[in-house]
Amino acid sequence: MRGPRGAALLRLYPRRWRERYEDEVMDLLDARPLGWRGRGDLARGALDAWLHPPEPSTAPAVAALAGGGAWLGAALVLAGQPVPPDWPGYLLDMVPFALAGTAFLLVAIVGCALRLGDGADRFGRLALVMATLGQLGWLAALLLLAAGLDYGPTTALASTAAGIGTIMVGLALLRAGDWPIAGLVVAAPVFLLAPAGPAWPGYGAAWSAIGVIGLGGRWRPTLRRG
Repeated sequence: MRGPRGAALLRLYPRRWRERYEDEVMDLLDARPLGWRGRGDLARGALDAWLHPPEPSTAPAVAALAGGGAWLGAALVLAGQPVPPDWPGYLLDMVPFALAGTAFLLVAIVGCALRLGDGADRFGRLALVMATLGQLGWLAALLLLAAGLDYGPTTALASTAAGIGTIMVGLALLRAGDWPIAGLVVAAPVFLLAPAGPAWPGYGAAWSAIGVIGLGGRWRPTLRRG
C-alpha cells in the first residue's frame, strides 16, 4: 500500500471497515502525518474494529455449540469406563475432546464478554482478562496431560481458574441484564465443582444451550448501558 506514513496499518482493519472509511482516513493521513503515538492508536482501532463488528457474528455461538459438544463427547468416553478416574476426573482417551472443547470455549467466552460492548466497566474488562488467561492456562494444563508430563493439582487449579473467570463474565452480563445467556454462563462452571461423572455432561449441556440460543438469533453485537 503506497501512501502517507501509517497508511500500511489500514491493512489491519476488516474489509468492510476499509471499504467505508479508508479513503477518508487516507485523506486525514495526507493532511497530518502520524507519529508513533498515532500509529499505536490506529493499531488499537484495528483491534477494536475486529472485536466489535457492526453486525452480530455467529462465531461465538458456533464455538459454544462445538465446545459444548466436545465436552459431551468427553462425558460419553467417561461413561463407558467400568470405574471412575482418579481426581480430578480425566482419562487419557477424553483428553482430545477436552482440548477441543476448551479451545472452542475460549472463543465462546471471549464472545460472551464482548457482548457488553461499550457498556463494559472495569469489572467487565477484568472478567474478560481473567477468563481468557484461565482458559489459556487450562489449555496448557491439558497439553501437559496429553504429553504425560503433569496431572492432578495443576489440571484442577487450571480448570478452577478458568471457571472463576467465566463466572465473572457471567456476572458482568447479569449486571447488564443479558438474560438468559448470562445465567447459563454463570451456571456452566458450577458443574466443574461436581464429581467427574455429572460434571462434564452438565458443563457441555450448558454451553450447548448457549450456542443454540445464540444461533437462534439472540446473539446481539453489543450491549450498552443506558
